[in-house]
Amino acid sequence: MKHLTLVISGVLMLSTSVGAAAEPNRETIAAWNAYVARNGDRPGRPGSMPPGTIVDIPGGTIYHSSGSIIVRNTTVDRAVRALMYPGTPPAQEDVLESRVMSRSGNALRVYLKLARSAIVTVVYDTEHDVTFTRHSPGMVTSRSVATRIAESGGGDRGFLWRLNSYWRYTQVGPDVRVDLESLSLSRSVPRVARAVARPVIDRIARESLDRTLISLKRFLQAAAV
Repeated sequence: MKHLTLVISGVLMLSTSVGAAAEPNRETIAAWNAYVARNGDRPGRPGSMPPGTIVDIPGGTIYHSSGSIIVRNTTVDRAVRALMYPGTPPAQEDVLESRVMSRSGNALRVYLKLARSAIVTVVYDTEHDVTFTRHSPGMVTSRSVATRIAESGGGDRGFLWRLNSYWRYTQVGPDVRVDLESLSLSRSVPRVARAVARPVIDRIARESLDRTLISLKRFLQAAAV
């Protein structure tokens, strides 16, 4: 359920030393909310973002990535049921722990301990509201919004402030197409480091998204048997 874009951390450590605490200001949050309102909940729609887009906003950096997979010989109902029960994401190296905290109809609250290694390893305790919505017999969407992100060890170095992911499951003949868009917010990358940082951020995030989609495909393909 998650594309874990915890990738800017290593680049930030290269570019500057970070103080004890870094929190997004009101202008940063307003810009994030406006971006989400314009670009969230649209996986796979015409005009979706390229595979990786870095957006500078006041006091922060948004990373917007997307991808898709085809799961052969299954149905949307079967795929969604496999994801909702047990409700935790398929096994992947970025997820150290996971559990469902609560469940109500098509909505879940999920705890994830996330880890990501670039130049440093950063671990987060996170909570996510996940909601599945049926639009037709052959199409379901889901959204996952992080409601709590706490860096292990306390403090906040600004490596990950927000994390949303949006999924679309569409029946295509005998197969299911899965589309993903992921949005994450971190502190700004210093201007002097951007030329070096951006290719690194993009490469690491692309690898993370690919791992997420590959693990999901394996999981759903096994559930289809």
